[in-house]
Order: sequence, then structure tokens, then C-alpha cells
Amino acid sequence: MISPLLSIIILSYNTREITLNCLDSILKDKGLDFNHQKNSLTPAEIIIIDNNSTDGSPQAIKNYFPKKGISNYQFITNRQNFGFGKANNQGLKIAQGNYILFLNSDTLILHSAISQALDWLSSHPEVGTCTAQLLNSDKTIQPSGGYFPNLANVFTWCTGLDDLPFVNQIIRPLHPHPPDFYTHDKFYLKDHPQDWVTGAFMLTRKSILDKVGGFDENYFMYGEELELSYRLKKEFPQYLTWYLVGPQIIHLGGASAVSKIDPILNEYRGIISFFKKHRLPWQLSVVKFLLKSNAYLRSIIYKIIGRSQTANLYLKACSKI
Repeated sequence: MISPLLSIIILSYNTREITLNCLDSILKDKGLDFNHQKNSLTPAEIIIIDNNSTDGSPQAIKNYFPKKGISNYQFITNRQNFGFGKANNQGLKIAQGNYILFLNSDTLILHSAISQALDWLSSHPEVGTCTAQLLNSDKTIQPSGGYFPNLANVFTWCTGLDDLPFVNQIIRPLHPHPPDFYTHDKFYLKDHPQDWVTGAFMLTRKSILDKVGGFDENYFMYGEELELSYRLKKEFPQYLTWYLVGPQIIHLGGASAVSKIDPILNEYRGIISFFKKHRLPWQLSVVKFLLKSNAYLRSIIYKIIGRSQTANLYLKACSKI
């Protein structure tokens, strides 16, 4: 059998129907061959790691591939939830492809986006990682990645200054705005290089992933792809990371969150972990103060506008930073 050129790694955690829908959309990609029988198509494999789901996901996934007639897949079931980084590393260790696609289970592939992105990356040797254009369920553009955290862009993000016109043109933002924001930024409307991309769709060369050891397993969920992108950039400064508008996927977002506070709190913790590992020690205390202030300020704003539940989530996050 022909060895796969591409390995698609997907984590599953209590998202049975969403995961199955994701798999259905992958199989519609006309450029990929998961049985390695068609020489004109790209040989690929799917690797799924289930993080101890309790919603029937493991059995449903086991039944899925034989039912669809797919032979080139691997399936790992964990006895506990190892989180995003460690579970993806499990997939990376057994992946046979020259290229790795980390793909969230809460995604839907549109218009053969995977083979589009793979064709682009394989024809651009100066690029190490690329991503597709992420869309919300209503097809509006969803932000994906941005620039590495530093004191300047964390300050503008925490204080809301990055919402003002032209600020992001002076200080490269941690989270650029989508085009439907009032400033009508065009950041996500054209192909371009940026520092990091969202792990919902992260296509990378396996050779460089193996060199840096994959994700930092101290991260449980949120911020792992940013930290990995930083280490890739340090180890391979010659490789760029690109955002592409041609390949498109729908990203539902937050489907595997354990609780509503997880995305809020873990984003803060991800930034703190990044500064703790990659920035000067004195900067960490400044960042913690900024993030704590941001959470408290957001709790006040949401309280004023009548969104008490969200206000309480930010207040709780503030106490845990």
C-alpha cells in the first residue's frame, strides 16, 4: 500500500454527531484518497484520538470507517481526557504522512479545502505552516491567529485600544479584527503571512514538528498552537506561516469546552504560560495585572449592559488569574 502523504489528526471529546459530520465533510474532499487506490489523488490517512468521551463517540467512530469503506485510518481511545496538546502529540507520534493537518472536530470542510491547502503548501517551500479561512456557521469570517504576544499588544488588547482605528496598524495585534468589525479591517480578506494560526486548521510539515517535539503538553486547552508556532519560528526562522483565503472551512467553535468559563479562563492562562516560558520574568507580573484588569473591566461592562451571566464568568476568571 502507498504511504500517506497527509495525516489528518482530529481530537474527539463528547462531540459524537459533530465529529461524524466533520468526517463526512473530509470524505467529500475530491483531492484525497483514504484507500490509496487512485494514483491521481493524494494518499491520506485520518487519525482520531478520543479523550475518554462518554456520549457514545468511541463506538460511533469505530463503526464509521468500515461503514464508509475507509481503510486508512487509526483510532486511539484514551481512558482520561489528556487535553489538546498531549492528545494531538499521540496522533503525531503514529502519523505516517509528510504533512500533518491538526483539525478540530467542530469543523466542516468546504470545497476540498484540505487538498487546496496541501497543494499550496507543497508548492511553497518557504512556508512551514498554513491555515484556511475560518468561517462562522453563518459564513461570516472568523478570526484565525494573529501575532505573538508582547507587552504592547497585550496592553492594547486588555485596554480595548486595539478596537480604535489605526492602532493595529501601529502595533501588530494579538487578535486582528474580522472584516465585519466597525473598522472594516481587511486582514482576513487576503493571503498573507502572520505569526500563528488557530489549531482548528493547522497544516504543517511533519519534519519540523518532529524537530520541536510537537505541542507543549503542559497546556491543556487554548494557547497551544500559539506556543507551538513560536517554537517553530525560533527553530526554523526561514519558514513562514501563512493565512489563506482560498481554502475555507466552517468552525463552530467551543464544542469541546467542559464549561462556559473554559474558553475565557484558558485564553488568559495561555497568554500567562507563554510569557512565563518565552518572555523576561519581570514582564509576567505586568501581564498578569493587565489580564486581571481586563477580566474585571469586562465583568463591569457586561453587568451594565444586562448580561449578568457573562459578567459573572469574567468575574470568576478574574479571581483565578
